[in-house]
Amino acid sequence: MRKIQPVSFSLSDPFEIELYKHAVSNGAFSKYMKRLIQRDMEKGENTKKAPSQARVIHGGKNAFNGFKLG
Repeated sequence: MRKIQPVSFSLSDPFEIELYKHAVSNGAFSKYMKRLIQRDMEKGENTKKAPSQARVIHGGKNAFNGFKLG
């Protein structure tokens, strides 16, 4: 018996689009997700709370145009 747990990605959110593209790029989505969960478990990470979403800066008057990080 198998339990299916769907994962959704918002195609109107640039950050989630990139997550989706990366997740499906290897062709074995289910196996990839299981390995990520396994790594979290091995690290002993608390996965009960999802990490906050990264802030995406789009061009405009408040963007750091020309600013290089790192």
